[in-house]
Amino acid sequence: MESGQQKQYPNSSIFDEYKVPILVSEREKSYGTGKATSILPEHVKSSNLKSIVAVLLAGIGSLCFGYCIGYSSPALLDLQRDDSSVHLDKPEGAFFASLVTLGAIIGCPVGGVLSEICGRKVTIMISTIPFTSGWLMIQFAVNMAMLDGGRLLTGVGCGMIAVSYPVYVAEIASSKLRGTLGSVHQTAITLGILLSYVVGVFCDWRDTAIPGIIMPALLIPVMMFLTDTPRWYLQHNKRSKALKALMWLRGKSSITEIECRETEESIAMHRNMLWKEFCRPSITRPLVIGVGLMIFQQTSGGIVIIMNCASIFASAGFSDGKAVSISIAAVQLLVNLLASGVIYRVGRRTLLVSMAVVMAICHFGIGTFFQLSSNEACNSTVNHRDLSHSIPACEISWLAITCIIIFNIAFSIAWGPIPWIIISEIFPLRARSISGSIATISAFASAFVLLWCYPYMQYALTDSGLYWFYGGCCLLSSLFVFLLVPETRGQTLEEIENSFEPPRTYSVIE
Repeated sequence: MESGQQKQYPNSSIFDEYKVPILVSEREKSYGTGKATSILPEHVKSSNLKSIVAVLLAGIGSLCFGYCIGYSSPALLDLQRDDSSVHLDKPEGAFFASLVTLGAIIGCPVGGVLSEICGRKVTIMISTIPFTSGWLMIQFAVNMAMLDGGRLLTGVGCGMIAVSYPVYVAEIASSKLRGTLGSVHQTAITLGILLSYVVGVFCDWRDTAIPGIIMPALLIPVMMFLTDTPRWYLQHNKRSKALKALMWLRGKSSITEIECRETEESIAMHRNMLWKEFCRPSITRPLVIGVGLMIFQQTSGGIVIIMNCASIFASAGFSDGKAVSISIAAVQLLVNLLASGVIYRVGRRTLLVSMAVVMAICHFGIGTFFQLSSNEACNSTVNHRDLSHSIPACEISWLAITCIIIFNIAFSIAWGPIPWIIISEIFPLRARSISGSIATISAFASAFVLLWCYPYMQYALTDSGLYWFYGGCCLLSSLFVFLLVPETRGQTLEEIENSFEPPRTYSVIE
């Protein structure tokens, strides 16, 4: 076949109608270089309104996720009071806070398996069972065991959402909107955190659990009206349902047939996943990147600040740690709403590297605050340091709050949403659920260790040393991204997948 000759595909009326040239030499060349060329015609327009609505409504699951994460911040101040009906000391409180991540470690593989068997949509709906059960246990808890059991169950729901919702978004969104819509996950989590902080100001730990019971109940009827992803339908040989889903998401246009064929090609190339394939660079490299990003997301210190925000401000000398934490969460939510536009316009790599440096500077600033300050003038004591040359914390409290606000802004722009976006993009279709579950489990496992060890690290390193440690981790994360993480902005999932494939050589037969 000559290099410029076109190959005709059967039933190619759709391609002929839009005059889409499919040059065999170009397509073969793209597979050889690891760069895929989309066959979607540029001039064909489709509606994104329904896909946006679907992402926002399904985001109630991420709202539930965020409420679970943020709950421990106001609740621990109540649970550690002497007059609490269920009392927790500091190590018990740290274990209680960390249990949500331990539950998520269980929920990730469960969610991954269900996502493949039942679909992304159904998995999101099933997550309401552990959410509701866990919050009911917390609401009616009479001892520490019930509290811990309820916290563990809500974590299972978080894990199921963590592996199903980002994939749901990635598979129903167009390539141009995938980054913007991908940030909805982190934005909804932040909104849930803010909601838990606000409710925690007006309610005790027991009544703060009530919204956690209500939100999952709203998720089931909402999801009933949404479609599952076209990719999942095609993986299970349900082409008619895939076309119907695409028509609902994109609008009634022939572009749905073209997109369906592209997806079928990708699925056909990678139909069977063998465990030995995890030794292939096309899977090992994305897996290293995904796991690394999720671990560095936790070691940045963001999860520790979120779950202990009120306690951190109380230990820094603020009289009402709960109220101050609300302002921090509100700023974080505002930045998350703006972050989607930034992610759409700026590359993932650039944001991750630059914001990691900013976060490191903020941690060094918080550490310096604790090193210089003394809470004696604010009627409290700090750690086990010599306070004779310290400055009253009230006089330099601006340093702590400024650094935490800037840290949350930087985290919300980059290290909050982008790792979730990238792990929903970079894994090959044949290994997406398994690899995504491994990366997400690594995130929750590292978060569990950090949260559980928080009081012990705080004692061993002091507050200042602890935040300097987090600052060093942020600098390491920027180096990791600079050396290993590729740019994925504006690429289709097929293009990203093929970029990890080793170059292929072909012999030309005359």
